[in-house]
Amino acid sequence: MTAAAIFFVTHGSSDRRSWLSLQNLVSLAQSRSDRLIGGGCLEGQEITLAQQLEQFAIKAIAIGITEIEILPMLLLAGVHVSEDIPDEVAIAQSKLHDKVQENLIFRITPHLGTDSQIPNLLLQHFQKYKNQKYKNTQSLEKQGQILVSHGSRRVGANQVVEDLATHCQAIAAYWGVEPKIETQIENLLAQGINQINVLPYFLTEGGITEAIARKIDVYRDLAQIQLLPVPLSDEQIVSISLQYSALR
Repeated sequence: MTAAAIFFVTHGSSDRRSWLSLQNLVSLAQSRSDRLIGGGCLEGQEITLAQQLEQFAIKAIAIGITEIEILPMLLLAGVHVSEDIPDEVAIAQSKLHDKVQENLIFRITPHLGTDSQIPNLLLQHFQKYKNQKYKNTQSLEKQGQILVSHGSRRVGANQVVEDLATHCQAIAAYWGVEPKIETQIENLLAQGINQINVLPYFLTEGGITEAIARKIDVYRDLAQIQLLPVPLSDEQIVSISLQYSALR
C-alpha cells in the first residue's frame, strides 16, 4: 500500500513571503520524507484552497496514492480550522469525484498548535532571549513577558493562548481583540516593569509582526522592550508535522 501523501495548509497572505515560507516548508519536509508532500494557502492565491488541493490530488492519484493527510499549519483553533478548511476539502472531494474514478480519501489532522511540544518550546524561547538580554541585569524581578497572538472573537477560542502565556510566566495580548499589545505594555509599565520581551505567536514573520514592532516602538523611551523572533524554526515546524502525521 502506498503511503498517504501530505498536504500542508497555511493561512496565506497577499505578502509574497507567506507563499515562499510555505514552499520552504514543503521542500524541507520533502527532503526528510519519502512521501509525496505539497501545500496550499487559504488566502493570497489566485485559486482557492479547494482548487490547490484538487491539483495536488490529481498528481497523487497518478502515482497510485489513495489517501491524503491534510495538516493545518495553524496555531489556533479558529474559524479556519473548524469551518474553512473542512469546507474547502469537501469541495475538492466533490470535484474530484466528478473527474476521476479512484476513491481518494482526505483526512484532516488536528492543527499544528495542538502539539504537546508547543508549550515548552515557547518557554524555552522566552528563556533564551531573557538570558541573552538581561544576564547582566540586577533587577530581574522587574522583567515582563508578553505572548501576543492574533486572537479570535469566538467564545473560548483564546483560552489556549492564556494557558500558554501562564505556562511561560507571561501575559497574553492579541492583535485582533482586547487586551491588545498596547494595553498589556501599559499594564506592565503601571506596575513598574520596564524590561519587556514580546513574543509573537505566529508561524512566520510578516505584515502583522511588522505592525506589532511599530506598536512597540512607541514605548522605546519608556521601557527596555524587544520583539523576539517568531518561536518556531522551519526545522521545528517540519519535525513536529512529520511526527504528528506519523502518529495518526
